[in-house]
Amino acid sequence: MTSETTAVAQGLSRRTLLKAGAALGAAGFIAMPHVARAADNVRFALEFRIYGGNAPFFYGVEKGYFKDAGIDIQLDGSAGSGEAVRRIAAGTHEFGTADYASIIEFVGRNPTSGMKANMTVFDNFPAVVLSLKRKPLRTLEALVGAKIGVAASSAATRILPALLKAHKIQPEQIQFVNIDVKLRDTMLLKGEVDAVIAFDYTAIFNLMESGVNRDDIVLLYYSQNGFPSPGNALVSSKAAMETKPDLVKRLAEATARCWVEGNKDREGCIASVVKRERLLDAKTELARLSFLYDTHVLTENVKKNGLGAVTDERLQATQDILCESLDITPRLMVPSCYDPRFLPPIASRRFS
Repeated sequence: MTSETTAVAQGLSRRTLLKAGAALGAAGFIAMPHVARAADNVRFALEFRIYGGNAPFFYGVEKGYFKDAGIDIQLDGSAGSGEAVRRIAAGTHEFGTADYASIIEFVGRNPTSGMKANMTVFDNFPAVVLSLKRKPLRTLEALVGAKIGVAASSAATRILPALLKAHKIQPEQIQFVNIDVKLRDTMLLKGEVDAVIAFDYTAIFNLMESGVNRDDIVLLYYSQNGFPSPGNALVSSKAAMETKPDLVKRLAEATARCWVEGNKDREGCIASVVKRERLLDAKTELARLSFLYDTHVLTENVKKNGLGAVTDERLQATQDILCESLDITPRLMVPSCYDPRFLPPIASRRFS
């Protein structure tokens, strides 16, 4: 090919590309060159064991949402939010999900940890005192003198003293029984404890799977007794936020995509998590996930304002209650526990 022919060909190529780019721009699409890059390896600590309650994350892995964000993610189950935040603080995991109240408590006790929530996922706080109709506990005052089963690693357990103190109830007036979370429901059914501290979407379906009628389950919600905290949130380590802000943003966006798209295909979410944990009962886990979405994720606030929509006023009220009740000083302000800089655009967080 002569130099003249080459020049003409190059000119035609440039004109063709410019015209094509203009056409795509007019249609609302901008073609960007794909730049190959190695995926970032991420170890992610889940707020509990692997089951229907965190199935959208496994759905996201299967659908390639994390891969699309340039992330190779390893999802690890845990014994509860307390363990998840300890893993992040220890550096074995850079990210995870944990109950917002647990984040407050940990940061208050370990102010140099620097971990923060970046996006709330559960708009409601799901902690309950769960009893059965044979001996229902319908008020906090009814806990006095009762035998309550608690699991040390659970967020609901660690927050209960704050709730009791706010209602001027001394924990010494209640008989707490430390139990393995795996034995919690069995001990309640056998009458070895009068109630258990749990998250509703965890305990309800475990009991129903054991043959308990839903109408025989009595729930006393923390949120109905003056505790305004949101529930599970995406958490990042201090190091990740300081040295890998782009990764934090991509992870937040992929997380939002998991939960928004997962809502459209709840059965697909459960199919994804059952592939990881073969002993799960798909029917029970689907019911659990649907309850979770309908009760704690798709609130009126989220339907209107998107996943992760939370006000500083609500977060500060939550932090004030915990700081006073758990004797955390100095008082924690919202920026100590929550950093919204990595929150995805509203379009990525809206449920259709």
